[in-house]
Amino acid sequence: MCTTVIVGKAVSKTGRVIVGHNEDSGGRVFHQQFFVPGGKHAAGEVLVAEPGRAEVPEADETLATYWSNMIQIDGSSFDQGYANEAGLVICSNGGGSSFDGDDPDEASLGLKEGGVGFLLRRIMAERAHTAREAMEIAAKLLDEYGYFGSARNYTVADKNEAWCLNVVKGHHYVAKRIPDDKVMLISNMLAIRHVDLNDHENVIAPADLIEYAIKKGRYTPKVPGDYSDFDFAMAYQSDENRHAPTKSRRMRLGWWAITGDYYKDELHYPELLAPANPMGWEEVRDVLRLTCYESYATRGDGREDAFHVSARDISRSQTRESWVMDLADDPIYNTMWRCTSYQDTGIYLPWFPMSGVIPEGYQWMTIEEARRNHFHLEPHYLDYDLDKSYFIYATIGELTNFNRGLLPGILRTQKKFEQKLLADYEEALTQAKTLDREAARRYLGEFTARECALADETWEKMLKQISLHTMSVEAESLSVSREAQVEVVLYGSADFDVTGLDMETVYWSLGFTGKKESVNAPARPIAHRFEDVDNDGIMDCVLTFNAHEVAQFAIAGSTIDTYLRGICNCIRFVAMDTVEFTA
Repeated sequence: MCTTVIVGKAVSKTGRVIVGHNEDSGGRVFHQQFFVPGGKHAAGEVLVAEPGRAEVPEADETLATYWSNMIQIDGSSFDQGYANEAGLVICSNGGGSSFDGDDPDEASLGLKEGGVGFLLRRIMAERAHTAREAMEIAAKLLDEYGYFGSARNYTVADKNEAWCLNVVKGHHYVAKRIPDDKVMLISNMLAIRHVDLNDHENVIAPADLIEYAIKKGRYTPKVPGDYSDFDFAMAYQSDENRHAPTKSRRMRLGWWAITGDYYKDELHYPELLAPANPMGWEEVRDVLRLTCYESYATRGDGREDAFHVSARDISRSQTRESWVMDLADDPIYNTMWRCTSYQDTGIYLPWFPMSGVIPEGYQWMTIEEARRNHFHLEPHYLDYDLDKSYFIYATIGELTNFNRGLLPGILRTQKKFEQKLLADYEEALTQAKTLDREAARRYLGEFTARECALADETWEKMLKQISLHTMSVEAESLSVSREAQVEVVLYGSADFDVTGLDMETVYWSLGFTGKKESVNAPARPIAHRFEDVDNDGIMDCVLTFNAHEVAQFAIAGSTIDTYLRGICNCIRFVAMDTVEFTA
């Protein structure tokens, strides 16, 4: 589940394209950032990605790239972000299912050597100098190898133009240029609707795109031989996929914010619209931070112990990173306003991806380790560790999601920090433009590192301040497969009388950054008692749980944060402790 906003240059405040993206994904996954130098490559080198999939010959020369690398235990083919030294930015959204994507017989779809997935965007990033060139590169790869994923929306943009590429399993795809005077909003259905195959300036597609849909019985022109009513999404994807509220209501919410109009037809949301007013990066950011009415009214599915339960929000519990790319005339000035984890409680920090600087705490593997682990991840890389900046912001987001009363104070800090940040950013740009290009690049990299360090320090201090309640899981480790009981202590204090616990409201689980299924089916205590565990003269509560109810959702070999929450003396509380999970 991802959301993307693409603003054409004629309706942006900068006169250049702006792209914003939420990278959403469930489970124990998060991003680390890399700067990958370009260079020359020897004849015979090949690019290898997913096991059993196509290996593609390396280019003679590749461009330097910024790589936002999503890591997860089973590998990640489709959740990466890229920018390159030519000024391109690349992201993607899952497209849901497609008619051919539901076909398990890959051989019938003509995939060569298993087709490509991950390599599609990597190759575009390493070789393309313009968004259009990226589409031409993608078309050649898809024609030759085919695509093994079910359906996906890719966004590729440079300062002058943006393209959307829709791909389904096999060899069928459409690339369409976004008009300069329009905005495109993408959730998780195929985004491209009307396709004019005669418009070679703005459309790239295989010659049999319409013919294939007719042959399969998925499209019948109203007038024989007249294909002006051809709708790519309708011909290659079911109505059920587009109708899903987890996808469609984000479209409704986003279009309302962008245009001021409320669209109700969940099967036919507009493909492209003009915004009510020109949009800058801040307006795009505000769209990416949106929460739908249903979350405020019903908490999505009616649960009372968490706020962002529903996937109907644009700003979600499972957003792993959010960013807005403000494209500049010179790529070293391209600014990625990047937020780690929850947008509610996080901060959009200005990154200069082409500075070559990755701030401390945002990379903990070498590039070689990252590529080696990308489809075969060692579980310890997912360990909870506040030296990894992600966990500072994610933990605050988790605590706030379980106890919304913490939010007002956090928002005050967020607002003050953002105001100062904008002033510092403008000053840094002014200073950089007085320097030669190489010195400016170094200066902007140092600025990114300095601001990230300051934000990390501020939010880590805030984390300590809002961690009002203390718990401990009384076990050195828990097995993900073996049935056992475990005691969890919730410590009382002078300001926290645990004897007032409402046991009907007490839950223990992983967080959304662990496994959503655990949050939605949390463990309930099977017994409890009150005693002064730490001998401080204040009563504590010892709760007994069936450990497997939590451990079954964890990853063996990883230390993961767990959350105890409920109501005590009519006030909501949340506490956190980490647990090592074993096989």
